[in-house]
Amino acid sequence: MLHEHLMVSVQDTQQLSAVAFELGYLDNPTEQNQEMLKRVFLDSAAIYGRYDQIRILDLNGHERIRVNNSNAGAEAVPEHRLQSKRDRYYVQQGLKLSPGQVYLSPLDLNKERGELEVPFKPTLRLVRMMKSATGEPAGLLVLNLKAAGMLNQFIELFPEGDRAMLLNADGYWMVNHEPDNEWGWMREQPELTVANWEPALWQQLQQSRSGSLHLEQNLFTFHWLDIANIYESTSVARYINDLGLVSDVQASQWAILVESDQQRWQSVAIYHRPWFKGVLAGCFALVLLVVYLIVRNREQAREKAVLQREQLDNFRDLYENAPIGYITLTQDGRITNVNRRTLEYLGYRREELIDHMHLAELMEVHSLEQAQAMLASMMEGEERYQRIRINAKNGDTLVMSCSVSSRLSDERTLELGRFSMQNVSQQVYMEQQLKELALKDPLTGVANRRWFDEQAEREMTRAHRTGSPLTLMVMDIDYFKKINDTHGHDAGDEVLKALAEHCQSIIRRADLLARFGGEEFVLLLPDTSLTQGIHKAESIRHALASFRVMVANETEIRFTVSLGVAAVSSRHADIKTLFKAADDALYQAKQAGRNRVCVAALGHEHDRLER
Repeated sequence: MLHEHLMVSVQDTQQLSAVAFELGYLDNPTEQNQEMLKRVFLDSAAIYGRYDQIRILDLNGHERIRVNNSNAGAEAVPEHRLQSKRDRYYVQQGLKLSPGQVYLSPLDLNKERGELEVPFKPTLRLVRMMKSATGEPAGLLVLNLKAAGMLNQFIELFPEGDRAMLLNADGYWMVNHEPDNEWGWMREQPELTVANWEPALWQQLQQSRSGSLHLEQNLFTFHWLDIANIYESTSVARYINDLGLVSDVQASQWAILVESDQQRWQSVAIYHRPWFKGVLAGCFALVLLVVYLIVRNREQAREKAVLQREQLDNFRDLYENAPIGYITLTQDGRITNVNRRTLEYLGYRREELIDHMHLAELMEVHSLEQAQAMLASMMEGEERYQRIRINAKNGDTLVMSCSVSSRLSDERTLELGRFSMQNVSQQVYMEQQLKELALKDPLTGVANRRWFDEQAEREMTRAHRTGSPLTLMVMDIDYFKKINDTHGHDAGDEVLKALAEHCQSIIRRADLLARFGGEEFVLLLPDTSLTQGIHKAESIRHALASFRVMVANETEIRFTVSLGVAAVSSRHADIKTLFKAADDALYQAKQAGRNRVCVAALGHEHDRLER
């Protein structure tokens, strides 16, 4: 249970770090990127609920973003209240990490400005070194895991009469049935340790990783665990094995200590005596021998049948009530059995699927090839994992994380085929939303500069490879400040959205419109010559000059635009110089009186065409 709590938190740390990278905050910490990342952190704090704080620190240990999560809700801390945490041990450890590694701190009580928070807040900190676009260290992501719920769940795992305790490597109590005994090292009470309470017990704890000890008619049972090794005691292959987790080796050692009620263990204490174990073993062996000689054949047959029925019942229960969908298949993909989760996912009745449908009939048309590849792997006895789109009975298309496995005979023919699936539609939707958030301008819905830069580099490479023309135009709304001053910023926003929507309606699907900020837009035209680009710019200018935008109180706003146009040439051979040429042409259009198109010439420095 403890390890799985940490497993989820490590995954959250990696996911939030990936979001910060995708939003471009680490390489370009603008106010807009910062606000977008704050919103993601606020939503994450509210949804997860298990983090007291989510922070980003720079490489000097100063807080740059901080979201606090309390009973009153999640809030972003104002800049003037942000603190320097450079001297805190977890920051010092985090600064030693390589990009992608996660540091797990010791479990202790949270402090604010050097003082323990009251009531106490047991806290584990996860620190991840984030990387820039070049792979260099760029800052620290720090999550404060609220450990109180985890500790309460730990206590509830033990039955009444068993007093469960949790110790750190130095023998201090982090959980004790007497709360006054907890957190002694944090409260400057060094005497509150197991070594002072029961020296013999502490000595036994130092000598063995697990065991038990009788003291004063009480039974103590203990087990040490490495809390940072989140794969310890988990089922085989349940998780992928390396998450880059780093911890203080000494501090990551915890001990679970249970003091059992005297009456609970005394009644069975005789079974732990060596002489009784010997007598019992001898009697059991004698009885087995007598029974074996008398009823050997009949008993063996009966026991075998009972065992087979029990195993079959267990397997049926595991299959039917598994948390993911299971489908059993024949060689040709015909469905011979399904479990309850599959029926819940797809909305079919059991009798509609078994012996009446093939797996391929459930697949969305574009996933048929993937499904056939998975069935081919099943026939070869190979495991394969794939995301596949599957149609439910009601017409919905679900994204499933699927895998196949099989049991083959000695002749390598299929005896049993298994197809498992788990619905990840919501996860895929969230991934798409995050990607869209990272690549689109939030006001107008057109591409942002990051998306534009990526696409422009591809188009420039293609233009050089194929020799096809490529034209770029930079567009700016004339006297946009006057619109904001006269009608307000909301009206200005409506003008920007109307411009973007109108341009999108008249350009080709291959063309790329992006907002570079403020009232400046850029339009990339693949396979378009300079002459064609000039005509396109003029058509846009004329269309927008006659366009009307209706805002509040039925106010009508008209506006014009100025445009600068440049085409790829020997002089403008990369995106940077091409954009500079178009931007210079835009400046000339502004200087020449606005509401016009100016063109960057292909030849001499000052040779311009103007329309």
